[in-house]
Amino acid sequence: MSPIPRICALAALAVLAGCGSSVADADSPDPRRSTAAAPSSSFCAAAQANLEAIRPLNGLVARGQVPPDELADTVANVRRAGADMALSAPQDIRVDVERTVQALDLQLDALVESGGDAAALTRDPQLIARLNSPEFAGASERVRTYVERTCTAGSATRR
Repeated sequence: MSPIPRICALAALAVLAGCGSSVADADSPDPRRSTAAAPSSSFCAAAQANLEAIRPLNGLVARGQVPPDELADTVANVRRAGADMALSAPQDIRVDVERTVQALDLQLDALVESGGDAAALTRDPQLIARLNSPEFAGASERVRTYVERTCTAGSATRR
């Protein structure tokens, strides 16, 4: 996988890890999934809020030529949602959630510094190496697995 898709995949995972889905899942409904609510918990609610915060950012970045104030406001919302997710994380997954949010913050920093240029995520070899490190990749995978098991239990249906 080339660095751009790898970084973008990690970005999506870092942000959406709390929701057990991808941007594609969020934008087009999967008929195998119902709209039944996930188990109620502050962490699951924060994970859902995290997903809702990232959608506008994805749209801004895809659009290009992002007005600085709009980028700053949207990034601030994403950072708040990530912080809420980390604060509400259960003890058994908290360190991994914090690490995943840290990876997201690194990417948000690069986006802000570049004025919303998503390609900036691929131009910094140190950032790429850090995001692809076993530490971040492992944490992200564990968070995704935890959320799929805990927050989406009973929400998937079979065809």
